[in-house]
Amino acid sequence: IKKFQLAPLRDKGEESSAAEIHDDLGGLFETQDFMGPAADSKTSLEETLSWFEIPQNIETLFNVQQNRSTLSEARKDLGFRIWWQRRSELKQLEKTLKAFTKLLKSQKILPQLLASHYMRRSLNPLIMEFVDLKTVCQFLSGQIDAGKLQASISGGNALNPEQIKSLEKLRSQIKEQVSKSDSADALKLLVDIGRYRQQLKYYRLAHRAFNRISLRTAEDELKLSQSAGTLYVIPTSSEIEEDQEKICHHAIMKADVRGSTTVTDELQNKGLNPASYFSMRFFNPINKILGTYGANKVFIEGDAIILSFLEYENTPQEWFSVARSCGYARDMLKIVGSNNRYSTQMGLPLLELGVGICYSNEAPRYLYDEDKSIMISGAIGLADRMSSCSWNLRESMEKGLFNVDVLRIADGENEKGEKGQHYVRYNVNGILVDEDGFQKLKEEMPLKSLQMKLNGKQYMFHVGQYPDANGRKKDLVIREGKVGIWRDSQVHEDPEATENYYEIVVNRKVLPLVLEAATGKQTATA
Repeated sequence: IKKFQLAPLRDKGEESSAAEIHDDLGGLFETQDFMGPAADSKTSLEETLSWFEIPQNIETLFNVQQNRSTLSEARKDLGFRIWWQRRSELKQLEKTLKAFTKLLKSQKILPQLLASHYMRRSLNPLIMEFVDLKTVCQFLSGQIDAGKLQASISGGNALNPEQIKSLEKLRSQIKEQVSKSDSADALKLLVDIGRYRQQLKYYRLAHRAFNRISLRTAEDELKLSQSAGTLYVIPTSSEIEEDQEKICHHAIMKADVRGSTTVTDELQNKGLNPASYFSMRFFNPINKILGTYGANKVFIEGDAIILSFLEYENTPQEWFSVARSCGYARDMLKIVGSNNRYSTQMGLPLLELGVGICYSNEAPRYLYDEDKSIMISGAIGLADRMSSCSWNLRESMEKGLFNVDVLRIADGENEKGEKGQHYVRYNVNGILVDEDGFQKLKEEMPLKSLQMKLNGKQYMFHVGQYPDANGRKKDLVIREGKVGIWRDSQVHEDPEATENYYEIVVNRKVLPLVLEAATGKQTATA
């Protein structure tokens, strides 16, 4: 047994350091008889568990019957030499278990340990209610007789003859078990001892944590703690109200609306009401689908739409902020497409969108203008840049299957991108998702990746499925593209590019091809 070098529970080195002196609940000081004083810690709390204090380890090492069976089955796979070595190791463990049993017998504590183990499932609950369990354990292990057991009971709750008889029967069973105790009994006791050491450490750790929590009830104390940012409210599930839900993450969708001014002028020239036109054909339809995707209005004007998609701590099953923002953006583009077909028939200019979606792994902040909240989030500015479209790129890009491209401005170029960026973007009726947003999509749903050849060019797609706010499953197709180079007012591919961009596919001809390929209904070429 000494070969295992088990560290004692009481660490004398720890006792020499500064000890914790606060114990509001009294539990910390109770453990000192077993473990010594706990070292004072200002920044972190920890308890180190040895291998012996994890019951599964003891079961794995010392379950003789199971280990023999496993070793016998694995003989062919291991080969004779390794099998023989493992067999020798197993015999050493069996010897250790026998030595442990012998030690308990020599110290005359085996009967009491077995009694404590068996009485948990064999003792009548009525007896346990009136008798000290330690005294019962002494009786069952043969250390005291029935007279001393009865004498220890106060308050006129002496055991009746039937109860004494049941205890004596159990004592006989335990005595018989001690005489023929085997490795299985020794293993049970080893596991109990390891678990006891583990629970002592958990108990001490819990009380060290409790001593660092101060409960506030006075109104002035609550206000002071709240203003200092040190107040933590922990309501029960029944106390959580809608306005108490805590936001933990969020996604921002920014839509750059282009052409609204021109459409307004044309409508007025034709004697039509622009307000009615936009309400009926654009704003009313996009407002109707807010609830479908759990979207919240941040800012809506004639040339810009900003929505937030919030995630709350107490509803992790609804953490689909990026997927739902992508779904909303797709439906919004469908609405614009339908509106444009109508405008074509009416001889009106067309609306155009560029959508950017960004994810933040933290809650947004809010300012208040009287009762109106104003969201503050770095994701808003990022989404604004993602939704933009370079006028230079418009002249250079040919209309193709997709609606988004991202280019890095080459070193040495005099101009920087619009809004001071090192990238220029082409985004015409497209949806561009940032890197953090794509990584979040991989957490929100399983993505199947596949390569397809379209119009003679190879593309990488990722396909997944997510639930909207009503629980309806919806498909999502993401195209992963390589960031190119913008040099001398021209688009250049970068064969060594390591940067990617991510576009939500909206092309009605491409979508069914990719979805069919993802389900294996066709080859990944088209």
